[in-house]
Amino acid sequence: MSYTSSPCSTTKTEQENEALAQRFHREVFQEGKFSLADEILTPDFVLRNPMLPSEFTHGPEGVKKFALGVVGSLPGHQSTHHDTISKGDKVLIRWTFTGIPKKEMLGIPASDKPITINGFELFRISTDGKIAEMWQQWTVGSWP
Repeated sequence: MSYTSSPCSTTKTEQENEALAQRFHREVFQEGKFSLADEILTPDFVLRNPMLPSEFTHGPEGVKKFALGVVGSLPGHQSTHHDTISKGDKVLIRWTFTGIPKKEMLGIPASDKPITINGFELFRISTDGKIAEMWQQWTVGSWP
């Protein structure tokens, strides 16, 4: 089987999808603008991460609970996007998240020392321009 490649081009829609996925991180999780979840997520949004309790994975309300927990347990955290790739209705972001856990969350104990979390997220954007699904995988610790 042979594959052909075409020149890489990002359409306006793909750029808009990238911006939307980046807003999810920056505004909801970094800046704590929790109500933005109602605007940028579909009502039946699903976050697919087997490590998360179901209360964090369904709809804008679940995301708001998750973001509130992150902001509350890791005040002053920082997230960095290393790569963002868009293709059609999908956006992939590779990121690093750093902070000092002041409260236990998702098995990460409270500490006075900073932690690093590395992860990937694959977003699917619906035809109405909202985030419909997200697959998430992350690990605590630095990657080589």
